[in-house]
Amino acid sequence: MQSREEIVDRYFNYIRDLRSGSENAVDQLTELWDEEGVFEFAGAPPLVGTFVGRNAIRTLYSNRLKASGMPLAFNGQSDDSGLRDAALGMVETHVNRIRGLDREGVSDDPDRYAVGWTTIIGTNDERGFEVSGNHTFTFKGDRIASLKVVMSPKAEQADGLRLEGLTVDDIGRLSLAAWAVV
Repeated sequence: MQSREEIVDRYFNYIRDLRSGSENAVDQLTELWDEEGVFEFAGAPPLVGTFVGRNAIRTLYSNRLKASGMPLAFNGQSDDSGLRDAALGMVETHVNRIRGLDREGVSDDPDRYAVGWTTIIGTNDERGFEVSGNHTFTFKGDRIASLKVVMSPKAEQADGLRLEGLTVDDIGRLSLAAWAVV
């Protein structure tokens, strides 16, 4: 049996594959889940939602696969008439730390893991931002029983991308497209 930390690593590798357009990643991600798994987004509205059961979670991953390159219409700021249409370009997550959350302090392979990350979200015209957040995984055997995703509502400047010209609504649209799944 794989360690749960290895399963967490596989999860993020499959998410990378999914964002790259790999249809196989949908099945690979779905197989990591317990039949009655619960996936919860606990961000600021509108990035909230709970998906219960492997079928609902599979649909979530399928929708994220379809979001790659998704065309978006932006409001843009009044002095930026060139930013009306764009497409979701990059969604790149960098895992900063993985930590076991063993309540009793004795397990080499705890039931819960916390993962801190930063994600860069950008358009095809090099506008975008970085956000931070975390995933909390709870396992049932060697399957994910629950996953809670919490992300910061604050968009930060990302290297190589411009925040200028993006309104709060535009940032929200990009976030929704990026987090059809994290």
